Amino acid sequence: MELEPHTWMLLGNYAGAGLALGLGGVGAAIGMGNAAAQANFAMMRQPRVQGEMLRTMLIGQAVGGSPSIFALVVGMLILFVPPAAPEVVGGNYFAAMIGAGLAVGLGAFGSGLGCGWPAASACDGVARNPRRASNATQSMIIGQAVAQSPSIFALVVALILVLAAREGTDLPTMGICIGAGLAMGASALGSGIGSGRAAGGAVDGIGRWPLAYGVTLRTMLIGQAVCETPAIFGMLVAFIMLFAMGDLDPGLIGFAKTFGAAVAVGFGGIGPGIGSGLTAASGCAATAARPSKDTLILRTMLIGQAVSQSTAIYALIIALALLYVVA
Repeated sequence: MELEPHTWMLLGNYAGAGLALGLGGVGAAIGMGNAAAQANFAMMRQPRVQGEMLRTMLIGQAVGGSPSIFALVVGMLILFVPPAAPEVVGGNYFAAMIGAGLAVGLGAFGSGLGCGWPAASACDGVARNPRRASNATQSMIIGQAVAQSPSIFALVVALILVLAAREGTDLPTMGICIGAGLAMGASALGSGIGSGRAAGGAVDGIGRWPLAYGVTLRTMLIGQAVCETPAIFGMLVAFIMLFAMGDLDPGLIGFAKTFGAAVAVGFGGIGPGIGSGLTAASGCAATAARPSKDTLILRTMLIGQAVSQSTAIYALIIALALLYVVA
């Protein structure tokens, strides 16, 4: 299908901005609503600390809404920053905008949703131990900050796609642009959710057993780091596609390779990211309840997370085989 450069540009801008905001706003909205819902229950139990409760809820919602702001920034760049050479815009520009929308949209979805759990647990923790409210709030902010890392990875890939959009129209380049965005965005989705679940378990434990603050926070950070491994795999494959695929097979074969690799590492990372988060959440809660058994709990958590991550490694192997091995 032959299209004018102006038509390609408009198609890419409209679709890319829509994907960025349409996907990126979902997770943050659910996460912020989750925090507010828990704040309502906590307020009912402890109306005397309504001021502290409201402050914790608003801080948690503000931090949890950051991923949707990343999506908003990328959407505005797509819509209002014109390409350097609009007269040679083609299918590659269109694919780059689609890839950018997928990367930041899916990445923000996961982190926004994940940030809701520590915020909800912090509101509950303030109601349980008003005198230790600062511990719950601090651990909430730290947990939310780490849970946003996958969305920051996705933001970086999206900005590269938007600001370095390529000229012309060829299927391998279109596959690279869409594939890099999908690999990054989908892999960040599970890691953001999982990292948030880990933080939610830790903040819940600190709210119930505030004296175990330090050791629970340590377990949370280790568990969250493991949860983000699939997002790092996705970012690695996205960078390989963007910067090291100059000799890709021409035509439809090259497109199919990049798209297949993106589906493998992207969707293959969702499950391990979430599964590792469930393991870390229970590990943090158990550590808070029994800090004297922290070494045993940490070892069990890490073994469980490592096994849970095995399918992400299988997905990475298939993605690399598609890009470099198969003819």
